[in-house]
Amino acid sequence: MLFLLNDIVTEIEAPEMRLLIREAVFGGDVQALRPREAMELARGRLQALHDRGQVPDQTMVDDLAALIIAKTGANAALFPVHDGRVAEARLTILPEAILAAVRTRFAEGRGTDTGAFWTRAA
Repeated sequence: MLFLLNDIVTEIEAPEMRLLIREAVFGGDVQALRPREAMELARGRLQALHDRGQVPDQTMVDDLAALIIAKTGANAALFPVHDGRVAEARLTILPEAILAAVRTRFAEGRGTDTGAFWTRAA
């Protein structure tokens, strides 16, 4: 399943299995998390990176994508940054074909305006 996290498209084969395997990374029993708690965990991880001036590496993107998919069913999440703070995520479900097209454009170096998705999803 393809997943869009801000402006990064990744592919997650088995989100629940990834959570079981990578549970220690999340610091506890992620199976017991409610969707809101899972989203706050993801927001906190992204905030910590933002505070250090870093972006998430591929492993973190995949971990957060698996968490969000498993807990919410969404395949796209935008965590906007306002005044230096990572805000609550906006979630949506986008057609797989759109996510594949976005991934292809990024791979070709053409980029894309993901803001258009979020405007329509709001």
